[in-house]
Amino acid sequence: MTALQPGDIVFSHYGGALHYAGVVVSTAVTDRKPDFKFAGSSWNDIGWSVEMRYVELKAVVQPKDHLAFYNQVAPEKYAPMTSAGRVNQQYLFALPLELGEFYLRLGGLTREEVTSISRVDPSVESVISEAEDALSNPALAMTERHVLARARLGQGRFKEAVRRFEPACRLTGVADSRYLIASHMKPWSTSDNRERLDGHNGLLLSPHVDNLFDRGLITFATSGKVAVSPNLNPEISSRWKLDFDQRGRRFTKGQIPYLEYHQDVIFQSESRLFQAS
Repeated sequence: MTALQPGDIVFSHYGGALHYAGVVVSTAVTDRKPDFKFAGSSWNDIGWSVEMRYVELKAVVQPKDHLAFYNQVAPEKYAPMTSAGRVNQQYLFALPLELGEFYLRLGGLTREEVTSISRVDPSVESVISEAEDALSNPALAMTERHVLARARLGQGRFKEAVRRFEPACRLTGVADSRYLIASHMKPWSTSDNRERLDGHNGLLLSPHVDNLFDRGLITFATSGKVAVSPNLNPEISSRWKLDFDQRGRRFTKGQIPYLEYHQDVIFQSESRLFQAS
């Protein structure tokens, strides 16, 4: 993942075939593992994500039907298939240039047609629509739906929007976005299309801080001060070296409605715990 560069082309393979070709828009950034539901439980929670834009191939490509050429050019090590056409289990494979161009031709596209989509800035509505289409596609397994929807949503795009308002993690001070996660204050599942990609609706947080914020174990006051849930293990601040007493940065007017949603709905406050009991 970290070797990918803007302009690189990546094929989406599932069900024994290539269905989409995508172009890399930005280099890899640290990100939290997608919710795979029943799969991927053995993977680390934190890994890498790359912003992609995909286009559907005009013709589905079955790599197993073209083994003669594949066996001529495929690498000896770390190849996507065996010489007999059995798919090797790995998340990402590097393809020789001639093999990638061969698959593009079979799919009815040129390199220029695929790379040109990185220069198109889709509307919020179209991005969300494509993500929801992927989630409801009955032809895909549940894991495949969530992976494709995440690619459609474009976490990189949301992260860049958040970065305009949030220069660093509010607790650790880390400013390098490669090591931060763009966390929604009002969750994607309860937001409308505009809110889902609105940069005001996010914080750039270090992975361990994001873990606490996403679960409602911490939140922030509009002044920037941290509020800690009574459910949080009191050892966390010292073991993770987090200063919950720091003053913090005041939130902007555009951020406050989202922050208030997190305070009222997500944060595990004493009043909410009392009401639940």
